[in-house]
Amino acid sequence: MKRLLILGCNDITKRLLMELCKDRTIATGICLASKRKQECDELKKMAESRGVRVTTSGIDVSNVEGAMLMIKIIAPELVINLLPAELAPGAMDLASKAGADYLDGKLFGVPTAPTATSLLSEQFKKFGQFQAAKKTAVCGAGVMPGVISTIARKCAAKDFDKVKQIDIVRINGDVPKKTEGGKETVVDETLYAEDIKAAQVSGDTKKEEAKDKAASSEKVFILEGGKLKEVDRDSLKAGSGKSLAVANSVIVTDFLKEIPDVGGVRYFEPYQEPAVKTVHKAPEDQIELLRSLGLLSDKPVKVGGVSVAPIDLVAEVLPKMNASKDTGDKKTAPSKGKWVLEIYITGEKDKKEITKCYSIELDNEDCIKKYGVDAEEYLEGTAIIASVKLMSADKWKKPGVFSPASFDSSIFFDALEAEGIEIKESESKPLL
Repeated sequence: MKRLLILGCNDITKRLLMELCKDRTIATGICLASKRKQECDELKKMAESRGVRVTTSGIDVSNVEGAMLMIKIIAPELVINLLPAELAPGAMDLASKAGADYLDGKLFGVPTAPTATSLLSEQFKKFGQFQAAKKTAVCGAGVMPGVISTIARKCAAKDFDKVKQIDIVRINGDVPKKTEGGKETVVDETLYAEDIKAAQVSGDTKKEEAKDKAASSEKVFILEGGKLKEVDRDSLKAGSGKSLAVANSVIVTDFLKEIPDVGGVRYFEPYQEPAVKTVHKAPEDQIELLRSLGLLSDKPVKVGGVSVAPIDLVAEVLPKMNASKDTGDKKTAPSKGKWVLEIYITGEKDKKEITKCYSIELDNEDCIKKYGVDAEEYLEGTAIIASVKLMSADKWKKPGVFSPASFDSSIFFDALEAEGIEIKESESKPLL
């Protein structure tokens, strides 16, 4: 049991809190913290109606001084970050300074063009902090890469003597039909918060990073022979009518770093050439105006007695490129139809080559009706609930920053099944 600090107030927060109300052996204390404290207060009332005491607090993880004051009062043993992924580095700093373990569901800053030496995400830059503090940070415990790598690793060890190829397919909703004809390109020149943060890089470094980003934006990577390989996306298609195509995914790098004995890994998603392609172009004239006014400075100034960096203030009032409910932005409408995850493993068992498929199938509309979220969000929340239980019981414990693949896969696999996630197994043919 641990004192829990839950950062962020959203649908996953509500589900997790309800589970904590049902099982009183997980937490010795619970604090909910978000920029919108009133939403936390609403969940607090729900918990108290079930006999569970919850405290709430307003928090801005970018305001380190104010956030640390709150952290010292709460003294959490486990920080659960359900804020937007881009806020993970700040939340991790708070946790390590508080001497607490840390958990989140999504990775942030995943390299577009991975290498054998690149980090899995920005969170892993904090490895030294958590190692020095002798605390554990588990990042990406949601669907990607946590759930997928756990199922693949567990089933590969259980059913195979040697694994040659793993193909992962993720489909959210009905697979779209292929469109015919050309496509129109639309340039989006909206100034986003992400543009402001990127503008902190100046001069030649900025130009080189922009050049690297442009050069790598169309690259697709797979794992072949234990090494990363760049391929043409159109060169690998599968499924009925070739409606699936290989795509970039952090899962490939996760296998390279955590499960290197698997020689080949490919990730597939539904593929449809869009009729309209939107390309974002940062409005340089607006950015330069803000720079000339000193609004891109990261040096704090006093505003009404509060220290705030001008660039943080500007970024806060601008729209986010990746909308999130917790920041108040609208999310896209949930998908209809089935959410399907299929993991095809080909390898040897008793000197015979076999292929097996391990799958999860959830109905989007059924999940929306029962839980108020679509299937992937439901699975994401379930994985977080299972992870919190594991960390509260110290089942995931070693100093540093890790993905779930760094631990015994049986532990997380069994925890997912205990939360009601059905993982089906069947004989199959190779995907390709």
